[in-house]
Amino acid sequence: MGWVLFLIFLCIISFMAGWTTLGWIFVAFFVVAGIALIWASNENQKKQEGLKQLNEKVAIKRKAEKEAKIPVYNASRNDLISKYGEPDKTFIFEELNLQKEIIIFGKVNRIWLLGKDLPMSDILSCTFNDNQRIVKGNVSYETKTSTGNMAKRAIIGGVLTGGVGAVVGGATARKETTIKQENDKIIHDYTVIININSLSEPIVKIPLGTDGAKVNEIVGLMNVIISRKK
Repeated sequence: MGWVLFLIFLCIISFMAGWTTLGWIFVAFFVVAGIALIWASNENQKKQEGLKQLNEKVAIKRKAEKEAKIPVYNASRNDLISKYGEPDKTFIFEELNLQKEIIIFGKVNRIWLLGKDLPMSDILSCTFNDNQRIVKGNVSYETKTSTGNMAKRAIIGGVLTGGVGAVVGGATARKETTIKQENDKIIHDYTVIININSLSEPIVKIPLGTDGAKVNEIVGLMNVIISRKK
């Protein structure tokens, strides 16, 4: 709106001042530029509104899906609890998904392992793998010019010329380049590997990304379960 008022003001001034053809071309240029800016602004606003509406639709859809999962999840979990009692320990890797949980029922020596209902004696071993990668630190160069002794070196290595004895030659500044390198970063990618007593599926893998604390907790718990069999 401000652009429109400004352009109208320019047109009135040019008319009152009796501008030449060049002046009118100048005004026309600003008119076209103003219209283009207004159009671009409107298009950007429409794009932002469209993106906002899309995000709102996605959020509504996810909320509906979550609300639909809640009763199914609660019913399945309550069945386990009614069967084995209250759990001693639970690991949740995905919300509202029993296939992504470890649930320990210590009183009855049962373990719910990512959808598998097993006796604890079926846990044979547990370890973890770290498929880590190294991200090299950035390298930067900084060059500084040192002029501290430039005048002195100029007098020694150069000659005097001119009526006032100007210094010529030998006045080359020294440049120093400093190399800075950031530390390399190690990105961990942990996977817990549990060996169970099953011919069809003896290995259960649990990807945990960078969560080393969760890895230690799960491996430690599995080792306790295994030690109880001895």
